[in-house]
Amino acid sequence: MFWLTSRRISLYGAAFGLFFLILYGYQLCDSRWFHPGGNPLFLDYGVFQTMARMAVQGQAKSAYLADLVGQHLEGFLDQREPVTFGWFYPPYFFFYLYPFSGLAPLTSYGCFMGLSAALFCSGIYVAWPKRATLWALFGFSGLWLNLMIGQNGFLSAGLMAWGLYWLEKKPVLAGIAIGLLSFKPQLGVLFPLVLLAGKEWRCLISAMVTVCFLILTSLLVYGTGAWWAWAQALIRARQELGQAGLEHLLKVTSFYSWVRQWGGSQTEAEMVQGMIAVGVALCLWKVWRSPVARSSKYALLILGSLMVSPYVLEYDLTWLAVWGAWWGRGLAENSQPGERGMMVFLWGVPALIYVMTHQNWALPIAQLSLIAAFWWVWKRSQETSLLDG
Repeated sequence: MFWLTSRRISLYGAAFGLFFLILYGYQLCDSRWFHPGGNPLFLDYGVFQTMARMAVQGQAKSAYLADLVGQHLEGFLDQREPVTFGWFYPPYFFFYLYPFSGLAPLTSYGCFMGLSAALFCSGIYVAWPKRATLWALFGFSGLWLNLMIGQNGFLSAGLMAWGLYWLEKKPVLAGIAIGLLSFKPQLGVLFPLVLLAGKEWRCLISAMVTVCFLILTSLLVYGTGAWWAWAQALIRARQELGQAGLEHLLKVTSFYSWVRQWGGSQTEAEMVQGMIAVGVALCLWKVWRSPVARSSKYALLILGSLMVSPYVLEYDLTWLAVWGAWWGRGLAENSQPGERGMMVFLWGVPALIYVMTHQNWALPIAQLSLIAAFWWVWKRSQETSLLDG
């Protein structure tokens, strides 16, 4: 008898979700949203809204200079202290934020997070349409971490989830979703590879057309200056990552960060990251060219996408929820001892990363967990007993 039944998933999800909800509510009530002098909250989203307003005012190019000087998050939580931050998204990401740029800060945050969370949750539910799935999402630590930071993890994970769900039956829509995901190119680098390997031509063409449309439209709206500024910002981002201290590196869950945290040089870290990326790419090429169940292909793609980039942050681990849905669907009733325990552990990895970041513990929990999960899914993908649920 399995120890992790649907009923227990619902019970555990409700318990952990209630705990995270109380913690989220406490953070919100103790913030500047409700009283002067409180803790700043959702500052990452404050950056989104501030940059979007600059673009609306015709200053898209200037947004990419934000990391060079201290900036004020104008109109956001009455933030008066200079805040240094970087803006490294391609210019067409301004289009995604435009509908929320003119709203009051709290309303803007609520609309953006609510809509992107709906995209995220619905993409996971359609992959594994069970009541327990919703309760598991409610108790997923990555969901609450993304809410507290005010980041775009829901948006990227939601686009990826719907792209995978549509891939087999609606490849054109899948391509549009994957093309829209290109606002985070470091997480989408494996998609062209697997689409080529799997001969998913309609999806690949649709994704390319979507990206080209976004680029051309942004060139018309913002000009070439914004793109040139973005390219220069990426060069600075690499330099800043090479000089980053432990406090920032702890938030980065890549193998590059792991090597740097343990005293390795930037060159050594890049070599390790490169070897991991090549190994993952070769595995995915082989799997996507073989008659393996799509649930296995999707699970490996999600894990691999979190492994190949040197710049994956804690809120990007919302992708693990999509992995859990597809891998759980593929396992159905054929799971082996320990597999469900591994899924539960990865469900809590975002919370562990959050705790370690605030305690300054340099432990490679995320990196080791991703390696273990990738190896296990790879091993199981070679077995014919793994079926699509």
